[in-house]
Amino acid sequence: MKVLSMVLAGFVVGYAISDIGPFDSLLSSTAEFRSYWAIVNGLTVVAISACVASVALARASARTSIVVAIAALLVIVFRTVGMVTGLLGHWAGAVATGALLAAAAVLAGRQRAAQATLAVAALGAGLMGAALDALLEANDGPVFVWDVVGAEDDVSPQRAIVMVIVASVAAIALFLAHRNQVLQPHEPRKILLVGVPLPIAAGVLSWVAAGHESRSVEWLGALAGMTVLAVLAAFVLPGRDGRLLLALVAVSAAALGSFGFASGDGAQLALSVGLLIVGAGIGYRWPQLYVGLGGLLVIAVASVIEGYFEVPTGTEFALALVVAYVVVSALTTAPGSLALSLPALFTMTLPVTVYAASSQVASTYDRAVATRTTEPDHLVLSVAGLVVVAVVAAACTLLMRRPTVVSGTS
Repeated sequence: MKVLSMVLAGFVVGYAISDIGPFDSLLSSTAEFRSYWAIVNGLTVVAISACVASVALARASARTSIVVAIAALLVIVFRTVGMVTGLLGHWAGAVATGALLAAAAVLAGRQRAAQATLAVAALGAGLMGAALDALLEANDGPVFVWDVVGAEDDVSPQRAIVMVIVASVAAIALFLAHRNQVLQPHEPRKILLVGVPLPIAAGVLSWVAAGHESRSVEWLGALAGMTVLAVLAAFVLPGRDGRLLLALVAVSAAALGSFGFASGDGAQLALSVGLLIVGAGIGYRWPQLYVGLGGLLVIAVASVIEGYFEVPTGTEFALALVVAYVVVSALTTAPGSLALSLPALFTMTLPVTVYAASSQVASTYDRAVATRTTEPDHLVLSVAGLVVVAVVAAACTLLMRRPTVVSGTS
């Protein structure tokens, strides 16, 4: 039941993250990504909320964490069905998503199985949530729709149905599985020194990269800056807890030159999910962080080959397997470090990767189109990813020489 509760909670967190725009400002609804207002976006708020809430909840009781988790689930559902709209809805959804992640991480404690399921479910749903939406919307069958309060046009009935069902079951599972749980010693406040400034600094670098059209120098500078930030943050975290953060940065770097997970249709999406589960299972049974990092290096090299020779290498299929393996191999970690690290894959990389685009009206079509503005070409993207993976792997080797730290100490 504990593992099931983490799977469901992680799915809700990831699915909510997949619906949060990385470029949409929570301070100004009209701000474009090039505006400095865009630094305060939903993903940044998710990351900060998760870090702060994890430290606070680790000093409370398990029942408090359950109450916070269920309340966060309700808020996320209300936003999904359109009952909380506008900037208030965006703020509420981001804060609630971070609080749910924090509560789930605290309830997972240092149980490796619970941490692994939470991490894989959150990352998998976060990275493939858009593909799941597209698959649901492609269904031409009957759609059950209910009256909602607010901007009905902004509500996706399919997503709302999925979120209501999963969140309801997650709330029940969290209560049944953890109602008699006793929490471990509380987390050190030192985690806040990393978790609060890290997503803000990443937002600043993203904004800098986005403000220079298609010039690769600024983009690569921002990527280098984020790599340095991640390495420094990993060494500031207690003991070896920073290895998960480094593993996630390596994951994002390896994916820079690839096409992501295979999720073009239902079969490919199911294959990616299956590979995630298999990779997580292998990582749980035979955890070898260096093997996982080596797999990411192989994927990065394959992306370079694909960019130079224009030969498909199928990295989108291998990526899901290796991602789950390396992430699970980097566990266990302190709950606060887990809550801090998981959003990093979204806050520190997506805004300055191939997903960084601005919307502008096409001259020949009466519709908005996404245009690339800040990334280099595919070959440069692949080489940059390979370099970052190598740097992060070297940093992880140094980090693993440090002694472990028991939760509650710094």
